[in-house]
Amino acid sequence: MAKQQSFADKVQKKTGDTTKVVRLVFSYKAPDTGAWRFADTLVKMGADENEQQVLENEIKKGRARLEKN
Repeated sequence: MAKQQSFADKVQKKTGDTTKVVRLVFSYKAPDTGAWRFADTLVKMGADENEQQVLENEIKKGRARLEKN
């Protein structure tokens, strides 16, 4: 049987999605040992948001959360 739908058809259907997901990796200094460590998180942002500002806010939140531990 022949394929009914091509890959291009599938891609065209998903044009309404205006969000994107970015993996954010940042470094922090461990409070107990003083060693540099890395943490990562997935950040979902809309097309109309300022990317740089969203990423900076997520880094601040992540570092604050890690320093509390």
